[in-house]
Amino acid sequence: MTSLPFDIRHGELIDVIGSPVRFADVTFVPAITRLTGDILSAQFDFFDWAHEQGRKLPAIVRGVETAAWFLGRLIYLFNTANVGEDDRIEKSCFDASFVAVIDHVCVPFDCSDHYGRTSLIFSSDDAPPLELRGEIANAFYGLMLDEPDALADYDNRLYHSGGGFWIDFGVSHGEPYFEERIDDISR
Repeated sequence: MTSLPFDIRHGELIDVIGSPVRFADVTFVPAITRLTGDILSAQFDFFDWAHEQGRKLPAIVRGVETAAWFLGRLIYLFNTANVGEDDRIEKSCFDASFVAVIDHVCVPFDCSDHYGRTSLIFSSDDAPPLELRGEIANAFYGLMLDEPDALADYDNRLYHSGGGFWIDFGVSHGEPYFEERIDDISR
């Protein structure tokens, strides 16, 4: 049996699906993962994190609905898929899984949004310690903010089931957008 050069903790690594990117002593690898636990909740809301850290978001990030910009960064950095509305989890613009590798320890986590508000999700059973989750959030969000204007163009949409309208979102010519559309719901 071959031993892995790192220790997988706080979830499962199923497969690596992309190239790693290193930032602030943490390597992030796009992966298929399995988080453990019955209650997986969003943590480290990106907008709130920036405010708590005293980080001013660049002008290109407009408001609390950060998902359009965030997905543009993920596509640019990791070649993350722009998944259509029928293949995403309900009420989200994107859902991406990663492992963070810190000192030979590999920690799976998800990055997703709820109606445009981006956050991270960790296992709830055998959850990583808060300090480790914070280190991962700080490095991951720092990576996203490192070159905030480096975005991939894409377009998509999300049905807001509570409001009964569509939200068009994406990046066009380097500019993110997140706009309600009620005129043509059949598009």
